[in-house]
Amino acid sequence: MPTGRKPRPFSVVDNKTNRYTKKEMEAREAAEPTGCSDNLEPPEELEGAALTEWERVVRLYRELDSEILNDLDISTLSAYCESVAIYKKAQREYKKGSLIIKDEGRIKENPYLRIMRLEGASIAKYAEQLCLSPVGRARMGVIAAKKEVEKDPLDNLLTLGRPQ
Repeated sequence: MPTGRKPRPFSVVDNKTNRYTKKEMEAREAAEPTGCSDNLEPPEELEGAALTEWERVVRLYRELDSEILNDLDISTLSAYCESVAIYKKAQREYKKGSLIIKDEGRIKENPYLRIMRLEGASIAKYAEQLCLSPVGRARMGVIAAKKEVEKDPLDNLLTLGRPQ
C-alpha cells in the first residue's frame, strides 16, 4: 500500500529543481526544528523494556551527524518503544508454547503470533516515520554512517590517465 510522499528536511532539498528565493530558503531553514535535544526525556509511562528501547534509540540518534529527532516526536517514539516491548514480551511467551494450541478439541493459532504480527506492523510503521529503517533514512536523505571507502586498486589502474 503506497504511503505517499514524505517531507524532507530543508537541508537536503535541492534548490536547482525547487527554485526557492533566498528569502524563502532562509525562512524555511530558520523554521525547521532542530535535532535531538539534550533535554529529551522519556515519558513517565515508559517502563522496563520500553524504557530500555527509548534509551537505546535516543543514544543512537545522538551519534548521527544529522539532526532527526526533536521534542515533537516524543509521542511517536514512545509508541514505537511500547510496540517493541509488547513484541518482545509476546515473543518470549510464544517461545514457551507451540505454533498451534488445542482449545476444546479445536486447533487454533497461538494467540501470541497475532500479537507479534500486529506489533511488528506497528514497529515497521513507526520505524519508517522515525528514520529507524533503511527506507525511512533514504526517504529523509539521511546517511546512516559516513565511511571512508578506499578506492579499489584495480579501479585506479583502469581509470589511469582519465579525469575523475
